Amino acid sequence: MDNFKKSLIEAIEDNHLESLVPSREYTEDERIYMRGYTQALEDMLEDFNEDFPEFMKNTNTFSLN
Repeated sequence: MDNFKKSLIEAIEDNHLESLVPSREYTEDERIYMRGYTQALEDMLEDFNEDFPEFMKNTNTFSLN
């Protein structure tokens, strides 16, 4: 799970850097797509950070059912 979170953070940072210092000329549609993709990654990271503690709690809780 740590690798997943690390990969998300790296992808977000790379996308932010690419938007600040583009490696090539992007069309307006590509820039819109990149912003949406970056936002989706940020939303995934936010959800992960909110849900992971509960996931770990449930994983480590024993049940007889």
